[in-house]
Amino acid sequence: MLRKLILAACATVFLTACQTASGVSGYSPDNKPTVLTSLSLSEARTKANAIFTRPSLAFHVTSETPDWILFSKTMPASVNDNNPLKERTKGDPLNQVALTFRTENGKTRVTADNWLVLNPKEANKDVFNLLATPDGARLQNKLNELR
Repeated sequence: MLRKLILAACATVFLTACQTASGVSGYSPDNKPTVLTSLSLSEARTKANAIFTRPSLAFHVTSETPDWILFSKTMPASVNDNNPLKERTKGDPLNQVALTFRTENGKTRVTADNWLVLNPKEANKDVFNLLATPDGARLQNKLNELR
C-alpha cells in the first residue's frame, strides 16, 4: 500500500513537471500572461494586432516597436457606475494592453501586461494593474489564440 502511494506521488510530481516545462501558455516568472507560439515574430505581431483591434475588443494601436505593441481604448463613462475604483477615477479611464514579443528557440514568446489609467489627463497618472482581476485570465485567453 505504501509503495503504491509513493509511486502515485512520484507520478503526480513527474506529470506536473512535464506540464510546467512545456511553457506553451500560462503566467511568466514575473506573473504576466504569456504564450509560446510556433508563429514567427512578424506573424505573431500581425495576428495579435488582428485579435486586439477586432470590433469586440475595440483597442487601437497607440505605440509600437519591432518587439512591443501598446493597445489602448478609452472606456465609456458608464464604466464608472459599477466601478469599485470610482473614487480614484477622474474622467474616462484608459484601458491599455502591452504585448512584448521575443524569439525563443525558433518560436515566439508573447508576454502581456494590462492596466487601467484612472485619470489619463492628469499630470500624476493613477495606474491600476488589472492582471490580478478576472481581466488577467481573459487576457491569457486572448494570448492563447496566438497558438
